[in-house]
Amino acid sequence: MITALAVLALPMAACDDGGGEASTSLEVSTSEFQFSPNSWTVPAGEDISIEITNAGTVLHEWVLMQPGVNIESEADLPETEEELLADFVYVEDEVEAGDTKTLTFTAPEAGTYQVICAIETHFDAGMEGTLTVEDA
Repeated sequence: MITALAVLALPMAACDDGGGEASTSLEVSTSEFQFSPNSWTVPAGEDISIEITNAGTVLHEWVLMQPGVNIESEADLPETEEELLADFVYVEDEVEAGDTKTLTFTAPEAGTYQVICAIETHFDAGMEGTLTVEDA
């Protein structure tokens, strides 16, 4: 099993460093072991900007899972990095303790999507949320 997404450098087309203008802006604070808030609603197909503040004492990440992917435990994650990126992750970013980052991406099609922290043990400790995407 992949022990953490944190070790990955993800040059994903769906995200950037926050340099563009997003039509919807969100905020989240991460800590041990929760997202606050832990649910968000955005319009489908729009550019989304989420400011991620790590108020915790360890590395955390915000991982939006791909359409149709919903895990129940970390044991459900694939064993290879390639499978994980190709089949599970829509977009992700990690934030060191005490730091803030802005992640910008295009919202997927309408539906409900799982958000997790995939750092080893964090999801199983309860670090999970939901992104609801609605037709504009």
